[in-house]
Amino acid sequence: MLALVIINGVIIGSIYALISLGFNIIYNTTGVLNFAQGEFVMIGAISASWASAHFSLPIALLIGALTAGAVGVLVDVLAIRPARKASAVTHIIITIGASIIIRSAASLIWGTEPYQLPPLKEGSISIAGVGIDFQQLILIGVAAVCMLLLSLFFRYTTAGRAMKACASNSEAARLCGVSVGRMSAMAFGLSAFVGGIGGIMVTPMISMSYASGTSLGLKGFAAAILGGIGNPVGGVIGGLLLGVLEQYSCLHSSMYKDTIALAVVVVILLLRPRGLLKR
Repeated sequence: MLALVIINGVIIGSIYALISLGFNIIYNTTGVLNFAQGEFVMIGAISASWASAHFSLPIALLIGALTAGAVGVLVDVLAIRPARKASAVTHIIITIGASIIIRSAASLIWGTEPYQLPPLKEGSISIAGVGIDFQQLILIGVAAVCMLLLSLFFRYTTAGRAMKACASNSEAARLCGVSVGRMSAMAFGLSAFVGGIGGIMVTPMISMSYASGTSLGLKGFAAAILGGIGNPVGGVIGGLLLGVLEQYSCLHSSMYKDTIALAVVVVILLLRPRGLLKR
């Protein structure tokens, strides 16, 4: 029973980890908490599923991720950039409004019916007596690779360091020749691209509709807060812990599963506002 809880928790937690990475990318660059991140996940999943009916699966997956990335850039250019000097609360309200607009647009473009993708690889294996589909293993691997690449990107690349500099002191970064607007657009595009990948990875396991992004975004935010907002490694750890906690709560009653994320956010903000790992 313990093995089942841990394995299923890691699988579910990998989804939350990918979403939390998106939160961290934008926060590390702009200091903005983007509550439209769940909608980026939804856009990537639904657009890839729609494209799979017209193109081969690899091209459809690329279209889904790129579509999500393009939507992320549009959110920055049309909503965030005009209010660059606004307060943090104003930015939060703007991203919430953007999520509502994206959700409404998705329902008009693709309808309200759920979408699903075929698994990237058929079959399953058994670990500790628990059957795991290859699609679930791919999801875990993708989350790990994204965490590693993003950590290396922010630590060692010029663009990554420039994006972090914009969050620390945008005026100083501008005086050093960094284009703050370009870095912000890059952050939103990269965050949405990673979110779209997360949506693509999970859609073969659960169906995705225009309204699915809200709950996923909330879980990803909880994971980011739990691990330490601004720390990609912490976000992944937080996502995995949140997934295990959810699965453990299901042993007692499934009705508590969706309240775990909110409870985790409240407890962490009260006891350790920085999260498990510092920024």
